[in-house]
Amino acid sequence: MTIRAVAPSPQTGRRSGATVRAALRRGVRHRQWQRRTADLLETVAVVSLVAIVAVFLRDGGSADLLSGDTATVLTACGRLTGLVVVDLLLLQFLLAARVPWIDRAYGIDRALKAHRVLGRISLPLVLIHMETLVLAYAVQAHLSPWLGWAVEPFRMLSEVPDMLTAFAGTVLIVAVAVTSVRIARRRMSYERWHLVHLTAYAAVGLSIPHQLSIGSDLTRNGAVKAYWIALYVLVAASVVWWRILVPTIRTLWHGMRVESVTEELPGTWSVRITGRNLDRLPARSGQFLGWRFLSRGLWTTAHPWSLSSMPDGRHLRITVRDLGDHSRLLADLQPGTRVAVEGPYGAFTTAVRTHHRVLLVAAGIGVTPVRAVLEELVRHHTAAPGHVTVIVRVDDVDLIPLREELEHLTSVGGHQLHLLAGPPVAGSWLPSDLPGGDDAARVRELVPDLYLHDVYVCGPPPWMTLVHHSLRKAGLRRGQVHDERFGW
Repeated sequence: MTIRAVAPSPQTGRRSGATVRAALRRGVRHRQWQRRTADLLETVAVVSLVAIVAVFLRDGGSADLLSGDTATVLTACGRLTGLVVVDLLLLQFLLAARVPWIDRAYGIDRALKAHRVLGRISLPLVLIHMETLVLAYAVQAHLSPWLGWAVEPFRMLSEVPDMLTAFAGTVLIVAVAVTSVRIARRRMSYERWHLVHLTAYAAVGLSIPHQLSIGSDLTRNGAVKAYWIALYVLVAASVVWWRILVPTIRTLWHGMRVESVTEELPGTWSVRITGRNLDRLPARSGQFLGWRFLSRGLWTTAHPWSLSSMPDGRHLRITVRDLGDHSRLLADLQPGTRVAVEGPYGAFTTAVRTHHRVLLVAAGIGVTPVRAVLEELVRHHTAAPGHVTVIVRVDDVDLIPLREELEHLTSVGGHQLHLLAGPPVAGSWLPSDLPGGDDAARVRELVPDLYLHDVYVCGPPPWMTLVHHSLRKAGLRRGQVHDERFGW
């Protein structure tokens, strides 16, 4: 089903021209800033890791690895992996601290993807660090390797300073890593997964006494000691400020409360929130916040839900589908319920736009941030009439969240809306009855001059992967396609 809106008057088009050009100039500057900031952050991360290894090798580590006896080589391997692990863990915490310039440079989803990749590297290194030191102590005690790896840990727990707390920290790190595996995540609720991951902070805290008592590589000289202290302080301050203090300050200052709850469709609700000074909240269409409704069953966990309407300085709105116990409870929220927030977060905004034309692609409840971005383009006149195309993919056209609002906004802006309904098709993100060849050919047919568009995509991750594949095959560059994946 396609809805072609009647274009507004020529006067409206002329008024929007200067606004569009200004928006595109801002987009170009923002993309340049993103590239520079990302290059800087990645360079600093690599340099820090290289410097740690270089200092270790300079201060005797190379001699221990190349000419030491078995126990010395094993100890050197354990020391080196320990240093690398500490650095990687602190980088992971910095990526998860929701620092705004990291968020704006990468987007939360990409920052957390890097966080997960570093986690997959860190876990084997933690285990190597632990086992090489166990074997080194076993060799020094003249135990065979087959007996030493089983017996020596118990002796180390009782005799080596702060080894018990380090062991507890290692157990917590392993638990966090195991629950990060996709199969494990599918079997856990978001609330339980989030609780397990909070123990990562305890894991690092438990390891600090061990590092200080026997980790001489961290305190070998003044410069090395200053580096590690500065890194710990930077990461701790970032976590405390951006994850605890800023959300607390914003929650108290804005005093948000639930104004109303509206059932949009069976199992889908919109929650309208009001508060003080919301015009000072730096939220944009397409972003999400961590919402914590202070009522029974909802206050323990902040859930990441996107704004489903453009922030207007007086109200915020989210639209949520029933995907579990937590989201289902939103239907029973009472007006006046207090709301605590974290954020706003995310780079799924028009700040990254550099093309005159815009294609918005959504599936299911992914329509919510897309609808907010569409409203911003229409209300702020940052897209000329007819330069926005919206594609919504659903199983049933009567079950599109916020459908009437999408139709109204495209009509007001003189844009085009495609409502594509039909059962899922293996290997395709489009319905089977849409004419044409493969997905790339069919999307080119739906959207003429596709290469002139910035494309925003939101929906289930596997579906988004299919969209990306077809857009790349249709000739779009990677930088033209924007998304944000909210999987945890």
